[in-house]
Amino acid sequence: MRWRILFSIALGHLIHNPVSGFINKLPSQASLLLAPEPIKKVPTFSTICSAQHGTANGVLTSMASTLFRSSGPVPLFQSFGLNAFLFTTLSPKLLTMLTPAGFLHSCALGTFLWNALGYKGWSLCVLYLFLGQLVTKIRFAEKEKAGISEKRGGRRGPENVWGSALTAVICAKASVKQNFLGVPSRFYLLAYVASLSTKLADTFASEIGKGYGKTTFLITTFERVKPGTEGAVSAEGTAASVVGGLLLAMYGYGIGLIT
Repeated sequence: MRWRILFSIALGHLIHNPVSGFINKLPSQASLLLAPEPIKKVPTFSTICSAQHGTANGVLTSMASTLFRSSGPVPLFQSFGLNAFLFTTLSPKLLTMLTPAGFLHSCALGTFLWNALGYKGWSLCVLYLFLGQLVTKIRFAEKEKAGISEKRGGRRGPENVWGSALTAVICAKASVKQNFLGVPSRFYLLAYVASLSTKLADTFASEIGKGYGKTTFLITTFERVKPGTEGAVSAEGTAASVVGGLLLAMYGYGIGLIT
């Protein structure tokens, strides 16, 4: 019985020593292979959502900084997306000022202007539209009864949109190019503001003159005519034209579009 115990101890010693020596002689890389693999941390649902939320915020911030940059052109696709959203949102109000066709053409106009001049140039044209519509509605019932009001209840169509703003769009696009045709950009911006200011002055003169003009005469012959006659002017309408033109010019100066 005793010799069996001694034999077992000796056999265990012989087996243990070679294996231990072999493991001790393994290179460090092999030892790492034999080591247990660390448990990988699986990201939680909240961690994934936080990362995606941060990425989305970064994209939105970048897009907003591009759309509302203080100067320089804005990508056409982003300009169209923003105008489509704004026009769709404000469609109930805008369709009281524009015909359906005029609504679509105005959206295209807004896209071109935001693309070329950003929110500053765009807002100047929007202000022109709202002020022009506001003055058109002054004493509209009396004008309509006299047959001298704007047709379609004062709503603007495509011909009004481009008749008022085509020159402005050309100036806006030309201002994007430095020294286009040898003319510095600042002069194209000045022409842009001047074109809309002149048009608004004409609208003020016409609508206020038709509504409040007491002495109306033709500027070519100084013959007294009825209010609303083509080519006729009045003191009231002339004073209103100065106010309308200055309003838009001062706004363009105030937002830094012109200096």
